[in-house]
Amino acid sequence: MASGCGWLLNGDVKFSAAAEKRDANGSPSSCRLNTPARKLFGFPRSSRLTREADLESVRRTGKRMQTERLEARASASLSLHPRVGVVVPKYRRNIVDRNRTKRRLRELARMRILPVAGRVDVLLRAKPEAYGASFDQLTMEVDAIAQWAAGIALH
Repeated sequence: MASGCGWLLNGDVKFSAAAEKRDANGSPSSCRLNTPARKLFGFPRSSRLTREADLESVRRTGKRMQTERLEARASASLSLHPRVGVVVPKYRRNIVDRNRTKRRLRELARMRILPVAGRVDVLLRAKPEAYGASFDQLTMEVDAIAQWAAGIALH
């Protein structure tokens, strides 16, 4: 195959500037299509509440706890490990504020709730006050929710 060219199914030759640049580079790493990154920290998919039916089940049957900035519901999980869902309503905020709050709550749930909660599904819902809260304030409230959820797991 010529440099920068690829064969099509009908036998024609297709020129690709990207392929030529890759061929000219000659670096072995430039030929890799995808290099998977190691995930030392993460929120595994198995630990997330994502299906609407699961969220609704926890919303309907779960016990409720409110803090100044968060509302939490927890119920016994059918899975063998805890799962956490995060809901951040719009409250007339822009997408940047919502995503920042969601990322903070996901990280706190991963670090604070998942290690201590037994077989419990926890649904965190941000109140309007959560948007302006500092990370430390949210940490204190999530810690309280984590202890409460751990108590539910024991029953």
